[in-house]
Amino acid sequence: MAQDIHFSQFYNSPGILNPALTGKTTSQDIDEKLIRAGLNFKNQGVSISTPYKTYSAFIDASISPSGMRRSQMGFGLLVYNDNAGDGSLQNSSAMFNASFTRGFNRYSTFQVTLGFSIGFINRSVDITKLVFDNQWNGVVFDPDASSNENFSSNSIFAVNFNFGGLLSYELNNSLILQLGSSLNHINKPRTSFYDSDNRINQKLIVHANAIIYTEYNILIEPAIFYSIQAMTYEAVVGSNISLTNKEAQLIIGLWYRINRDIIPIVGIKYHGYKFALSYDINISPLRLASNYQGGVEISLIKVFGIKNKSLPCNNFQ
Repeated sequence: MAQDIHFSQFYNSPGILNPALTGKTTSQDIDEKLIRAGLNFKNQGVSISTPYKTYSAFIDASISPSGMRRSQMGFGLLVYNDNAGDGSLQNSSAMFNASFTRGFNRYSTFQVTLGFSIGFINRSVDITKLVFDNQWNGVVFDPDASSNENFSSNSIFAVNFNFGGLLSYELNNSLILQLGSSLNHINKPRTSFYDSDNRINQKLIVHANAIIYTEYNILIEPAIFYSIQAMTYEAVVGSNISLTNKEAQLIIGLWYRINRDIIPIVGIKYHGYKFALSYDINISPLRLASNYQGGVEISLIKVFGIKNKSLPCNNFQ
C-alpha cells in the first residue's frame, strides 16, 4: 500500500515529484521556451537482499500560447520501471504530464502553476521464482509441488491520475522561492495479484525550495521534501551549492533523509547538460544488516533552448 518508487535526488525527477513542474526550470522567464530530457537510475539494497533497481526517463517542453499574456503551458512524457526482490516484482508506469502557468504581475515574478498527469501502471511478478510454505516437504522446498496460491494474474494494468500545484515568487535579483504539492494515485488504482480489492494508497507530497544567487557566482539551492502514504512518512532536507567557472558549474551537496540516510552528492553542469551522482549512507536501525550501505543514484538532464545566465537581471514590480 506504500511501495512507490522514490529518488533521493527528488529535484532531478520533476515529473515524479509534481506534474506542475512539467516544462518548468529554475528560470522565472515565462516567455522562455525549452525542451528538457532526463534519465534517472537508483540501485539500493545490495548488501541485504536482491538489489532494488529503479529506472526513469522523461521529456518535457514549454510553450507560450499566442494571445495569452503572462501564460505558459508545459507538456511531457514520463516512464519508469522498478525491479524489486527475488520474484522480480516489476512496477512500471507511463504517464502524460501537462501544466499551465500564469504570471500575476507585470514581469511575472509571481507565478501559479497547476499540473496533472494521466497514464497507466503495470505490476507483474515472476511466480516461478517464488517459494511458498506449501512447497516445504519437511526437508527442502520442492518447486514442483503446488503452492496452493490462488493467483488471478501475474500482470496487472491500472489507470493512474496525479495532480499538483506550484507557487513561485522571485523576490529580487538574487532570490527565488518555490512551494509545491502533489497528490498521487487520486483514483487509488487496484493492483492485486489475487481476487481482492488491494489498492495503491494516495500519496501526498509537499516540497519547497529556494534559489539563491550570490555576487560570487555561487548558486545555493536548499530544499525540503515530505511525503506520506499509508501512514508511511519520508522527509528529506538539505542543499546543493553550484560553483560557476565560465561555462561550467561544479555541484556539491549534502542531504538528510530524516532517521534513515545521509546523502552526499556531486555533479557538474556544462552546456545545458547536468550530471549528478549521489549515495545513500544508511544510518537507520537497518544499518546492522546494511553495514551503512544504501544506494547509488545517477541523474542526467539535458535542457535545450534555455538562455544561459548566471544571475537574473529583470526589472521588478
